[in-house]
Formats: sequence, C-alpha cells, structure tokens
Amino acid sequence: MSEHEHQAAATAPRPQPGAGAARSPVRQGVYFDRPKTRRPMSFRAKLKRYLLILEKLRHEPSFAELSDHLREHGLDRSERTLQRDIEQLRVELGVEVAYDRTNNRYHIVEDGPYHDAVLQLLERAQLLELVDGDADHLRKLVRVVRFEGLGSLRGMHHLGPLLRAIRERREVKLKYRRFQNGEEQDHRLQPHLLKEYRGRWYVLGIGKGYDNPISLGLDRIEALEVTAKRFSEKRHQEVSDYYEPIIGVDATPGKAVRVVLRFTPLQGRYVKALPVHHSQEVLHDGEDHCDVALYVQPNYELRQWILSQGNTVRVLEPKALVKEIGEVLKQAGEGYG
Repeated sequence: MSEHEHQAAATAPRPQPGAGAARSPVRQGVYFDRPKTRRPMSFRAKLKRYLLILEKLRHEPSFAELSDHLREHGLDRSERTLQRDIEQLRVELGVEVAYDRTNNRYHIVEDGPYHDAVLQLLERAQLLELVDGDADHLRKLVRVVRFEGLGSLRGMHHLGPLLRAIRERREVKLKYRRFQNGEEQDHRLQPHLLKEYRGRWYVLGIGKGYDNPISLGLDRIEALEVTAKRFSEKRHQEVSDYYEPIIGVDATPGKAVRVVLRFTPLQGRYVKALPVHHSQEVLHDGEDHCDVALYVQPNYELRQWILSQGNTVRVLEPKALVKEIGEVLKQAGEGYG
C-alpha cells in the first residue's frame, strides 16, 4: 500500500451555457467551517433538499419527476421554489444543471469527481441529524447504529488543521510513521486535497524531495504543524490529475489504461448502483452478463477489488491484467488442492 477526489411548457428554466460560453468558475473544494452555534433547522432542510435533487438528477428527470421525488420525501415545493433550488446548486455549490428542451429533461453538466465529492459531503452532513440531540439520544443510537470497522476515526483531529492549511495554502510539517516498517519520517508538505477511501482519510499534496505528488494517511500522522510559509495554488491541478485515474491512493508509477470487466447479471446491478470509479461506463447490460469499462491505473487497490469479487467477475482487458489476475487465482486455487 502506497503512502503516496409540470412539463416542459412550464416556466422556462435558466438559459444554459452553450459551447464556448462563459461558465461560472467551479470551486476546487468545499469547506464546511465548524459553526460556533448549532446550524438552524432551515440550513439542515436546505442540505436535505440539495441532496435529494442531486440524487434524482443522476437519472435525468423531467421537472415533474423531480418535483414528485421531493414530494415523496415530504418536501412539497412550488415550481418557482424548486427552480430557485436548482439555480442555487450552481451559485452555492458550483454544480451546473442543464435543461434539454427536446426531451424535457434535466441533467448535471460535466458530472465527475467534483460533483461526486459534493454529493458525498451532503450525505455526511445529513448524518449529523443522527446526533442532533442530547447524550441520552446518542446512547440510544449506539444500540441501533453499526459502522463498518474500528479505528477509522484515528487521525481525524488532523482534518481541521489540514483543511485550514489547504484553504490558506500553507505548508505543513509532520512526523509520519510508515505502515510497512513502522519507520518514523519527517515530511514537509504542500497539502492540496483530502481523500477518503475505505474508512481512512489521506492528504494529497507536493512533498519536499519527491518528484511526484504523494499521499499520507491521517492515521499515521503522529505530529502536525501548520507553518507560516505559503505556497502557490498552481500545482493543485497537477495533484488532482495525478490521482484522478487512481482507485484508492496507490499511485505507483504506471499509466492509466482501459480496463474492461465482465460481471454476472446480479453483480452487475451492484456495480451499476455503486460504481467502482467515476470513469465507469456500462458497455453491455443484458440477461447473460454486464460489461463495464474503467479508465484507471491497474494498481494494488484495483487488483484487490477485482479479486474480492470472486467468480462474479472476469477481466477482459488489458491482456496484462487478465494474465496477472489469472495467475493469482490459479495460485489461490492450488492452496485448496
């Protein structure tokens, strides 16, 4: 694992930017500063509306379908109010929503890692409603709520300082204990991104003495100091692009390639519901099998994920990955002989 994102006839929606038209700049990150007082109910209600709207927009709904979706969740919005909510997604969150007059459908423009991050942040914000009460309420929740693993909160206290360092573009000094050998290292890092993967958080950035961007697990950071030294934001896109074709954080030198996987029909439904990577594209979805393509780097995490799917998946491309997975499965089978 290496150290190192109504109908169409109703009131016309906001005009959409055409090809080459100016677009509102999309923010590279969304930061939620810790409030000094509890957020008002209206704020939490707004987050819930945004989450429901974004979830439905993934299916390119009509205005009537979008309105019905909100009504099913207890939110009866007027046409004008719902159109204002759609507009506010662009203003407040940087999410562009386009309207196709021909098909009377709405969709998210340039859906990708940024919008996935917005959706996940909203989902996590909704989780706060679980603990919106007193200590007795929290104790009762413990009896009925279960989390995937233990120890995932380790290092979470570094999130606040790292978010501030990213926002203010300040270098950080930290002491880091490597997972492989327990060796302690000193790092000086220009943090650009935070990434969550399988219950662990990582900071991605430019490390002094490294040619490429690196990733460091927050649970392995033993000491952290935000320095007064500032850095330029010009390498932010470099860090983002470097990890864009990566599943997890293992960016061992290599190239992103087209990976084609064939799933059983049942497993294909799960993969469509919970995509492996934002580049995922369904090539075939039939009664006999489901083929999907990914544009990713065949790293450790991808190989481990494929192996975890057992006999519900077969690698079709690239040939090198087909051979590698086949050999691993063959060796595993010999262990049961």
